[in-house]
Amino acid sequence: MAYGYISSALMWSAFAAVLLTGAAQFASAESQNLETDDVWVVEGETATISCRVKNNDDSVIQLLNPNRQTIYFRDVRPLKDSRFQLVNFSENELRVSLTNVSLSDEGRYVCQLYTDPPQEAYADLTVLVPPGNPIMEAEEDVVTEGNETEMSCTTSSSKPPAKIRWLKGAQELQGVSRVEDNYDSMYTVSSRVRVTVTKEDDGVAVRCVVEHPAIKDFTAQKILEVQYKPEVKISVEYPKGLTREGENLELTCRTRGKPQPQEVSWMKVDDDVPPHAVITGSELYIENLNKSFNGTYRCVAANSIGEAYDDYILYVYDAPTTPPPPSTAPPTTITTTPLPDTTQESVPSSDPALHDSRAGEGVQRSVDHAVIGGVVAVVMFAILCALIVLGRYFARHKGTYFTHEAKGADDAADADTAIINAEGGVTHSDDKKEYYI
Repeated sequence: MAYGYISSALMWSAFAAVLLTGAAQFASAESQNLETDDVWVVEGETATISCRVKNNDDSVIQLLNPNRQTIYFRDVRPLKDSRFQLVNFSENELRVSLTNVSLSDEGRYVCQLYTDPPQEAYADLTVLVPPGNPIMEAEEDVVTEGNETEMSCTTSSSKPPAKIRWLKGAQELQGVSRVEDNYDSMYTVSSRVRVTVTKEDDGVAVRCVVEHPAIKDFTAQKILEVQYKPEVKISVEYPKGLTREGENLELTCRTRGKPQPQEVSWMKVDDDVPPHAVITGSELYIENLNKSFNGTYRCVAANSIGEAYDDYILYVYDAPTTPPPPSTAPPTTITTTPLPDTTQESVPSSDPALHDSRAGEGVQRSVDHAVIGGVVAVVMFAILCALIVLGRYFARHKGTYFTHEAKGADDAADADTAIINAEGGVTHSDDKKEYYI
């Protein structure tokens, strides 16, 4: 019989506990008198849980852990865990801090108010675990221009999973990520990206950026090393204007590439370089120009990636015939021009005029006054010859016009006799003729 009473008592106690829990949940759903907030905290840091009462009627406030063990009953701590410390206790608030938070502390904490019926509010404690330093790897250390390379980035032991972004300089790249769930509720995230490189990408940083709520940002980067074939540019050192007979010509071939071209060669397209031309590395020097030197001169540079060239068209003009200007010239203002930055390597120009001596090097195309004078002289000489021919033509065709009525006038003594002599020939009308001399 005693066992029966004990069993009945235990059953009723369990039933009462179920009813009490249901009533507390019902009261918390219906009442806004007790409230709290969810908490997010980084592993190893301090979390604070606050139980607040709007209108307290001297009811008791207590805080329970996820196992429903009492942490604080009013201002008393029954739980023997010194990491929990009382921050504030009053009629309207019970605030408790938890130091050195670990993953085992994660769960739902209960704020309980002893009223009739009891009220409960729930604070979910989420522990954030920051990811480890990202590990970045590249498929190859040196990439050739135009080729594609793959890079990977991995970060492990984070909670929740981290997010990985890719940047090439300021450009966002699209990567492919994969998340692995570890046995200890941690996550490992890896991402891969493929990049097609150009010569402009040489020295540009590709960055793997790890984003996570527990940290600001983790970044790993790799500097791209891109090899590319040479770039070639011919520049005219002298003369700066038109190239004329008797003058000298000095050309410099500027190259850039990776690896840097070690050998530079000069040639003349479809012909031989003049025998007295002097070639010193990247420089070509020709003295005493004449028109037989006209043609296209080419500078060729090569490295392990490829070969490139630039052309210069030489056109030699006649030597100037005008006398030089007087030595006394009006005073001029001297201005200082900053020297060009020689540290920046030049790039080939796409303007053919800059590589053609017929336009001058670095100056505007000017008019040759000697040529204009010759053309004007030829035109004036042609006009003068035309006038002389026309004058002689009109002079040779000038004469006197005689008619039959004037016939016999040369032998007559007077006018009447001339008329009579003329009338005597009427019978010969069929022989009447006119002459034009």
